[in-house]
Amino acid sequence: MKELKGAGASAGIVVGPVFIISDEQGEIPELESPVDAIRQASNDVRDQLVELSAAAAELGRTEPAEILNAQSLMAEDPMLIDEVESRLGDGMNLGDAIHGARDQVADMLASMNDEYLAARAHDVREVADRIFRHLSGVTAQGLSDMTTPAVVVASALTAAETATMDVDFVLGFAAAEGGPTGHVAVIARSLGIPAVVGTVNLMEVVTAGDVVGIDGSSGRVAVNPSEQVVLEFESDRLKYEAQKRAAALYKGRPVTFGNRPISIAANVASGPDIASAVAAQSDGVGLYRTEFLFLDGDSAPTEDEQYALYRAAVEAFEDTVVVRTFDIGGDKPAPYLELPEEENPFLGVRGVRLYDQFAELFQSQARALLRAAVHGKLSVMIPMVGTVDDLTGVRHHFDVARTRLASEGVPYGDIKLGVMIEVPSAALNAKQLAQTADFFSIGTNDLTQYTMAADRTAGTLAHYSDAAHPAVLRLCKIAAKAANKRGITISVCGESAADPVTALLFAAMGVHKLSVSPVAVDMVRSTIDNADADVVKDLLKRALKANSAGEVRQLMASVI
Repeated sequence: MKELKGAGASAGIVVGPVFIISDEQGEIPELESPVDAIRQASNDVRDQLVELSAAAAELGRTEPAEILNAQSLMAEDPMLIDEVESRLGDGMNLGDAIHGARDQVADMLASMNDEYLAARAHDVREVADRIFRHLSGVTAQGLSDMTTPAVVVASALTAAETATMDVDFVLGFAAAEGGPTGHVAVIARSLGIPAVVGTVNLMEVVTAGDVVGIDGSSGRVAVNPSEQVVLEFESDRLKYEAQKRAAALYKGRPVTFGNRPISIAANVASGPDIASAVAAQSDGVGLYRTEFLFLDGDSAPTEDEQYALYRAAVEAFEDTVVVRTFDIGGDKPAPYLELPEEENPFLGVRGVRLYDQFAELFQSQARALLRAAVHGKLSVMIPMVGTVDDLTGVRHHFDVARTRLASEGVPYGDIKLGVMIEVPSAALNAKQLAQTADFFSIGTNDLTQYTMAADRTAGTLAHYSDAAHPAVLRLCKIAAKAANKRGITISVCGESAADPVTALLFAAMGVHKLSVSPVAVDMVRSTIDNADADVVKDLLKRALKANSAGEVRQLMASVI
């Protein structure tokens, strides 16, 4: 037996035989006109993805259908195809041109410090590789070839491969690449299939005929587990299934930690996400990502287009909807933004650092948000805030927007303006920020990445990307203390808000709201409401003094 460690991507536990998907791509033969070939191949792949999207929609799989539809547009996106043609013009062969263009565009998107933009980088890679295979004539073994139930093992899994799969055959996923916010994770969670991603050495260890056990919460992967380990997996599986049944009873119920109410809101990024959050009866929206509105076309969305979308979200809930202003920037992620190339876009001009440079673009969003606030409870939070001056500057932009709307006779409502605590300086400076901000929201994905200096999209660094690490928890505690002392609300909207270990620790710190994916709302409600607050508060004191994330998780094992 061999034990591997990955990142838990979709909760659930299973043991079963493996079905290995090859990542063979083949070679593209010499072609008379490579430029014509790449253009025709991009059109063919676009049509394939449109058909797959329609098939997924017919199966009722909304999220996979949307992913594939977005990829169909990307298949003919000039950003990718023009880059291929440019490399062909420099004398590069077609295969190298596709791979080079793929890497350049994908790396540019991955450099944006946002998990959903990182997922777009995976889109580019999936589409480019699909074009390459189409030109090489390779048809690798895929999920459609499965005839018996098995755990799918692969270097990476694409949205196209998973969107229309027969769920009766797929027991779970184990992938060597990817992260908890990638498409495989999203699709697996939407279908309730256990998944582990970023599993180092997976493809070197697993071979045909093996049996694997996977735990989609802890990221544990056991290859050819012993009888004792199989019994452990089965015990954990029965416990998890019981937790799911108990959690279902919490739909729509208010919950408390001790005697203190805690809201469980939803993270959303699209219309279908909002519908899922409504169905889950979440306590409003804790994070509405708006980046996609600014990245899905050759021009920025208009003020009216944004207003309609924000209004629809606000009107869908009685509770507050928290919208994050656009978090774009870096190395030209939007074709209409003329930004210089940067050596390190992760630490470059993005988020709030972009707003002064593109003041009118930000004004359109500020105006749309203020107009939408007429129709319900709306709060706005600002990404990448590192200093008090960052927030002061944004307040000025909103003051300008109010003045202009008033002069035009356009109705607008009141908003609360808060900040994302995702940069270590923001956490360390939380006492000062709390004097100016109306609320805080901790983005643990980014805060962990910056604190641990580890790219969360890199599978080999997955062990550094645990928000349960005491260093990250201490920063969160500083922010929570500052917010509570000032009397402003503080929430957590990163992936760790849905992790039972960290969710309880955040509650013990004094966090007022946890914002999670719609499918996780009831489970988090159950976790919080059933906890012994006094016990968890004592464990928090010990966790803050621990040496590692593993030690923290071991401490919390008795209450999970």
